[in-house]
Amino acid sequence: MTHVCILSSVHQALDNRIFYREARSLQRAGYEVTLIAVHPRDEVKNDVQIIGLPRVPRWQRPRLWWTLLHRALATRADVYHFHDPELLLVTPWLRLLSGKPTIYDVHEAHTDFIQVKEYMPTRLRSPLASVFRRVEPWLARLQSALVFADGQIAIPFERVSCPQTTLYNFPASSFVKNAAAATREIGAQEPIVLYLGGLKKIRGTAVMIEAFQTIVREMPSARLLLVGPFSPPDLEQEVREDIARRGLQDAVDVVGSVPFEQVGEYLTRASVGWLAWQPVLKNKKNIPTKLFEYMAYALPIVSSDLPSTRPFIHDGREGYLATADDPAAHAEAILRLLRDPQAARAMGQRGQELVQTQYSWDAMEERLLALYEAVLQGLTGSAT
Repeated sequence: MTHVCILSSVHQALDNRIFYREARSLQRAGYEVTLIAVHPRDEVKNDVQIIGLPRVPRWQRPRLWWTLLHRALATRADVYHFHDPELLLVTPWLRLLSGKPTIYDVHEAHTDFIQVKEYMPTRLRSPLASVFRRVEPWLARLQSALVFADGQIAIPFERVSCPQTTLYNFPASSFVKNAAAATREIGAQEPIVLYLGGLKKIRGTAVMIEAFQTIVREMPSARLLLVGPFSPPDLEQEVREDIARRGLQDAVDVVGSVPFEQVGEYLTRASVGWLAWQPVLKNKKNIPTKLFEYMAYALPIVSSDLPSTRPFIHDGREGYLATADDPAAHAEAILRLLRDPQAARAMGQRGQELVQTQYSWDAMEERLLALYEAVLQGLTGSAT
């Protein structure tokens, strides 16, 4: 049995893409899978062996890399699949010491992401982004294969000569089936608006709170659920203070991070899914995963009008597009849906049909397995 070791020094082991999509797909296809990532303990979950790493401050992560390297080598895996750009500095050692192939899974347009990292001094962002723009593709040439989360991310790597594939973060088929079952008999919904995902300034926290003040003024029964972790953590206090300043304490529920297994509970409670990403370059390129989770649960969507969202949300069909940095436009679009539940339900059903027929992980799983076949055949060919 071919043994795959999946690595991350940054992501949680139960990350949606890493565990619920890729690791589970490989395990179901007959691979032995070990996942080394941030997790409170070692355990076996869904037949995937998880080796836990501690969550450490950024400045301590280089020390964590060597822990990860030693644990990865100890697995004696046949393929190593890693998910963080910082591990580009570690995988040359991993390849040298193990003699095994490495696969780099690129989640973000990292050069653009550096430009909006709030913990980083502003004056350093552009120089570091410029350096990383050249270094990342160069180090990627040392890998056996590359995986991208969307097509825009893949563009800087077009000249890298190795097997490549793009795996969009579409929901796993089990998630889609559970969503269909959970929404089959849902009747009239309360006016609950849901934001699901990481909460950051560039994802529109300020826009959402300002817009929701207008919504509550027009519809006092409306409620907003903010479900996801804050980044940086200090942002939570800033958001709570804004909520209090606007008198929205009874209208906005700051839920925080929840396990992936529980997100369905919030999706079934909501009547609108909201995405207020702001028009920074990174957000214009990266496709929001939550769009498809909203669709799976038949939620009509109000989304910022960005190049990354337009291919999936057509204004008036699956929901409404709003000018990204305009709270009034977001508020107006949400009120239109809350005031017309019948039209909102029809939009949600159209989105659900798209997820069931076009935006499911099944096709992405086929791409993942085909990439692994190409990598393993390359090994066989080099040995003969």
